[in-house]
Amino acid sequence: MLPVSGPRGTAGYILAMETAGAAPAGVSVVQHIATVAALQLSMQAHEREMLRREGAETLAEMLRGVLDEAIVTRRLAVHGFPADAKLLLAIVRPKEQAAEGDSVVDTLAQGGFPQLVLRQEEELYVLIPDDQAARDALAATGTVVGASLPFRAGASLGVARREAQWAISRAAESGRDMVSYGDDRTGRWLTSESADLRALVDDVLRAVADYDDAHGGDLLPTIRTWLEHDRQTDKAAEALHIHPNTLLYRVRRFEQITGRSLASTETLAETWLALRAAATLPSR
Repeated sequence: MLPVSGPRGTAGYILAMETAGAAPAGVSVVQHIATVAALQLSMQAHEREMLRREGAETLAEMLRGVLDEAIVTRRLAVHGFPADAKLLLAIVRPKEQAAEGDSVVDTLAQGGFPQLVLRQEEELYVLIPDDQAARDALAATGTVVGASLPFRAGASLGVARREAQWAISRAAESGRDMVSYGDDRTGRWLTSESADLRALVDDVLRAVADYDDAHGGDLLPTIRTWLEHDRQTDKAAEALHIHPNTLLYRVRRFEQITGRSLASTETLAETWLALRAAATLPSR
């Protein structure tokens, strides 16, 4: 039995067994077979890596918005994306800082669906078809995933990127493995005009955001998590890793700074919409 070397260590083993009535070929032949198998694995890995790099370059250019629709369609076809397929943009973040991103890439590569993967610092940007198999593969990576709404090939990735960033922030804060932007049903009631969204955020949340910036506070994340947990103080406190009394203090402090009572249905709805609007806007 001899090991077969792969690009990242031993890929498997060759077991040679004598057959009755056959002349043994000897260990040298088994070694030759193992060498040829290792060479084949190395060549396949090289081809996959070349495709990954080409795909990463294409995705980077799509995110920058420097490719026209015809070029995007042509490049996606080269990577196996079906014509006119709806796409998803996902951000994949390891749960632990020291986690190996290559293992995530390998897991996705074994999914049998087309994909473009771009590494940016500790996160992976992944472009996949909008189908259940691809979603399931993302969810099975053992990471934190935020996914955009489906969009057509050739569309600007600016919106999809903000949606994925919002989704992964919500996933990280709520302790969920995967969140899709479409999971937020509130979004349908928000205007698409950035100026209107910014005005809503500034009117409702600006004073608290300034307070957090000046004092290193966590009032906004606390209120958002509390509302995401349907104002269940114990569950929200557990998600934030704080004492329930600390959470209630922050709620009262939010009310004092904004001059709004969260016991009011109108204020509660306005605050929730403002938090959702803030999540769709680029930071400044």
